[in-house]
Amino acid sequence: LMTSAETTAILEHPLVREDPGSLQVTKDVVQRGTSNLTTRYGMDKQEMVLLFTNITSSRTKEMLCMNPRIGKYISSHCSETMPPVIAVTVTSDNNVYILAGEEYDSQLSLQVYNHTGNVWEHLSSVQRYREEEDHDDMRLPSYEHEFLLESDGQLFYLTVNGEDAGEILWTRKYCWQTNQWQECSQPQVEPGSDIRTAVSCGSHLYFLADTEMFRYDPSEDRWCKLTPPQTVPVDPLLFGPVSHSAAVIGTEIFYVCYGEMLVYDTESDSWRELPPWGQPGTRCNPHGLMEASTFVLESQLHVLVCHRDPLNSRKDWRMYVYDRCEGIWLELEVNLPSNDWDQWECWECCVVRMNLQSLYVNIIPQGSP
Repeated sequence: LMTSAETTAILEHPLVREDPGSLQVTKDVVQRGTSNLTTRYGMDKQEMVLLFTNITSSRTKEMLCMNPRIGKYISSHCSETMPPVIAVTVTSDNNVYILAGEEYDSQLSLQVYNHTGNVWEHLSSVQRYREEEDHDDMRLPSYEHEFLLESDGQLFYLTVNGEDAGEILWTRKYCWQTNQWQECSQPQVEPGSDIRTAVSCGSHLYFLADTEMFRYDPSEDRWCKLTPPQTVPVDPLLFGPVSHSAAVIGTEIFYVCYGEMLVYDTESDSWRELPPWGQPGTRCNPHGLMEASTFVLESQLHVLVCHRDPLNSRKDWRMYVYDRCEGIWLELEVNLPSNDWDQWECWECCVVRMNLQSLYVNIIPQGSP
């Protein structure tokens, strides 16, 4: 069975191109030979968005794989013994890694997704706090944010813990050879910076806060400060908990912050703002923005938004895709499965190329379409 690349190579070979008659014969043979071939395993790959809840939300054992453009929504049932997902990342070689654990576990489990078997496999355990930290009440601190990122094939675990003297950002990298985690240098974070999210772009890691922005260079284990976004926090009493999320296209970081989409150019160290999605001219939906996760699906910027009606707590999930040529957001129809997915509040989104054959065999579809 020849791939499309192999077929093209044969048809473009000089010996074939010199004789138009042989070219036609070759085309006829290729077309007849491939007309009724069965797709090989792994060829039926489709970009899908994977949705997880974070530790403060539901303890469900499911993962949702969806692509609204092609109308596919597939729910994956995880093992009952699998703890809640804390952080997730997709690497450049299309592997999906998660950190999983209970809220006050002293260690988290690093697991990788087995595409063929549709199962999660344990790789390593990572300590969640420094050994010198003293916890008199025998309970671990509740970290405000925890991230799992990849840069140049290296995995990094990052935690942000609020302290009286300011926030502490602790970074560790995973060593594949020794199956151990190594501590990295620590930046000086000013009190009140309020680190919101982290993202990998190129060969660097970026950390975005309300008043500061940091870049980490893994090759030199060095931090530097960048131009922070100019954001105006909203009142959580009026709008509820507002999420922050980031995605990368090329050398630009797209940052959802307080209901706005900001764009950071990593080459010029500058910011700009995209037009709002949904209702034009409004910073937040009048019903109150609860959650927003941004991701890049099929090379296009998307945002998944949840609004809540403060009168009845009803949640309205919507998805938008950004048309870069027209400079506008287009709303997509989203049909979440008819279970508890539409009740979840906190999302972790990532995009991965999935083997649909494996999904259909091992994952039970729920809802429509």
